[in-house]
Amino acid sequence: MKVALIYSFEESEWFSCTVISKNLRKAYSELFGEENLIHIDYTRRREVSASDLRRIEEENIEKIIFIDHKPTPINFLKQLFRNEDKKADPKECIIHVFGDYPLYLTEWRTVNEILLGKKVKYVCASWKQKKYLGKYISQDEMVYVAPFPVDSKQFNYNPEKREILRQELGIDLQDKVMIYTGRLSYQKRISELIDLFLSSIRDGKIEKNNKLLIIGKYDLLGLQYLSYTQIFGEYFRDVDKVLAKYPGLEDHVIFEGEIENSKLNDYYNLADYYVSLSTYHDEDYGMSVAESLCSGLPALLTNWAGYFSFQLKEKKEYCPLIPVSLGKYKPNIDMTVAESKLMEILKLEYNREEVSRLYQDNFSISACAKILKRIINSKSHLYEGPTELMIQLTNEQFLKGNEIFRLETNREFNSFYFKAYDVYAE
Repeated sequence: MKVALIYSFEESEWFSCTVISKNLRKAYSELFGEENLIHIDYTRRREVSASDLRRIEEENIEKIIFIDHKPTPINFLKQLFRNEDKKADPKECIIHVFGDYPLYLTEWRTVNEILLGKKVKYVCASWKQKKYLGKYISQDEMVYVAPFPVDSKQFNYNPEKREILRQELGIDLQDKVMIYTGRLSYQKRISELIDLFLSSIRDGKIEKNNKLLIIGKYDLLGLQYLSYTQIFGEYFRDVDKVLAKYPGLEDHVIFEGEIENSKLNDYYNLADYYVSLSTYHDEDYGMSVAESLCSGLPALLTNWAGYFSFQLKEKKEYCPLIPVSLGKYKPNIDMTVAESKLMEILKLEYNREEVSRLYQDNFSISACAKILKRIINSKSHLYEGPTELMIQLTNEQFLKGNEIFRLETNREFNSFYFKAYDVYAE
């Protein structure tokens, strides 16, 4: 079987998406063999060459697999099927869905119109995202789950790294270190994380030999759906205000800024636990979380969106989850439970090799390839059309852009938001 992998050869401005695309290519190469793959450049400018389109026809490609987050496959599909009639094409389209799906609903509706009556499989990275996509695609049997894979050669347990890097950063070997990696922004809830951590130390809920290591850079993302934007340095000031509440305890929080991806595994091996209170609206998965777990770190997370999939039934204690509910202005985190879960995980006794092995068995490139094989071999279905909610929301998005979930009278979420996002807070 020959398959075509469709993606932009130009790297994404979102580094995590670049990593995901690269690892998906490795998974498909492991599944089919590189000799059975053809790589098609669907550029960021929504262009594909005529010669590549001919290759798909001439080489009898059976599966067309989209593994990039943007642009949506709209122009590619228009060109691919421009000479086709309304009958189902023998080719099957497999589309990996990323977290930015709701930002481009109008385009996805057009994609779905192109794919009417054709064989389609949508692949989500997490179980809650599958539920979310069910808001827009009525045929549940067409939506599958396969995690974005982690390269276990890069992210793994390596105890030799621990002592060296701790010495470099001046962290005592007896200290317990919680680590967060990723963007520092409003929806990632960094200020609330610091507040939770330092208040727990101040109140004697956790020991004073705990450190919080934060790696990443600040961004300007506020909350697009409510037209809440931030100016340069604004979120930094929010974080600084939280630190000022805890005089004498500021040194318990260490900011390392942005580091090279090649060094991340060293920092995960330095740490003892991963933590994130993110309720980012596009949190379909969590690549940093998956990489840290594969490096042997238990994780404390919110029960939001893709994070839910990281709690495995066989070892729930390796990934305790904090309840989240939908609110008028942002998802609400139960901070009382968050504090108790923080105390709980810091007392957890665990074997890092076991944690690493367990999560690599579920999230590595090889593990993902096995799941993709089952999806590829599963029965195909013909796409029948969007849900009523998708029709309503795309009509709204034509008029309002990304503010489709905002009340017209004030800066609050409207009823569409609660209809669409209720599954992310279950």
